[in-house]
Amino acid sequence: MSNVVGMNEFVGMANGDSHCWLCQKPVSTRALFCHHCGTIQPVRDIDHFARLGLDRKIDVDADLMERQYTALSRTLDPERFLIRGIGERGHAAKQLEALNEAYDTLRDPLRRGRYWLSLNDKDFKQGADANPLVNDLRRELIDAAEPSHCDRIAQKAGQALEQGVMLLMQALRGGNWQQANQTLIEIDGVENILDEVRERRTGMMAGQE
Repeated sequence: MSNVVGMNEFVGMANGDSHCWLCQKPVSTRALFCHHCGTIQPVRDIDHFARLGLDRKIDVDADLMERQYTALSRTLDPERFLIRGIGERGHAAKQLEALNEAYDTLRDPLRRGRYWLSLNDKDFKQGADANPLVNDLRRELIDAAEPSHCDRIAQKAGQALEQGVMLLMQALRGGNWQQANQTLIEIDGVENILDEVRERRTGMMAGQE
């Protein structure tokens, strides 16, 4: 049996929390379509995991997510709503936009980590970056004189970013919120370095033309 959540599961049983915008009968907040009149529903305030029919946990099943996303995006294909009214076409477009946002967030580990913190109401203040590696990379960038120097710095920063994401996920799995916050501060520092490297390299290449 397929693990993809079927449309009947997304319609679900009415819980009385929401009402169909057309027939005014109760529908589930997760419903894409009203199970009374069949009309597509407006976007509800549900989390990205629920929108994709996934368990709410930091580690996602990538294959299942791909299948869910593919099935739902086909259901919300604008071509299917061409003969519908303006209201339904608008709701379908907004549903597809919300689906894409959920998918783009959960498939990227760093974006998923940031989102997981927000879901758990962890609002930390950003502190100063004290990562020695970031400081070393910034000093190297100041001394960089050739595009190849920038490339080496970008490679080091890319490796540091990958390592940072791994540490972030480990902290989140263990519910170590303070460690996750500190890791995000360091990741932000590395991302800033990458932005500076790209800008510096672009300037060098422009000067060689």
